[in-house]
Amino acid sequence: MNEKLNPGGLPTTRKKYTPAFKAECVRQVAAGARQTDVARAHGISPALLGRWQRQALEQAVPSSAEREEIKRLRAKLKRVETERGILKKVVASCLL
Repeated sequence: MNEKLNPGGLPTTRKKYTPAFKAECVRQVAAGARQTDVARAHGISPALLGRWQRQALEQAVPSSAEREEIKRLRAKLKRVETERGILKKVVASCLL
């Protein structure tokens, strides 16, 4: 047996939290609640909640491939908006 024993002699087990639970805790802090209050209300340590916040932030940052696609799509959007503006002017001048 490789289980660690706590002071009472019972084997310790690590709690596993669902992604939905983690996301809800992080959302509460992002909405303005204090980290310590959210942690206390859910029975977790503030350090654990802070780790979940950092992980959520890392996942929210787009990768380099995503940044390149965003850049390409923004350029395409700008070109299409310019074309639309030109077409609007042409149609307006034809109606006069």
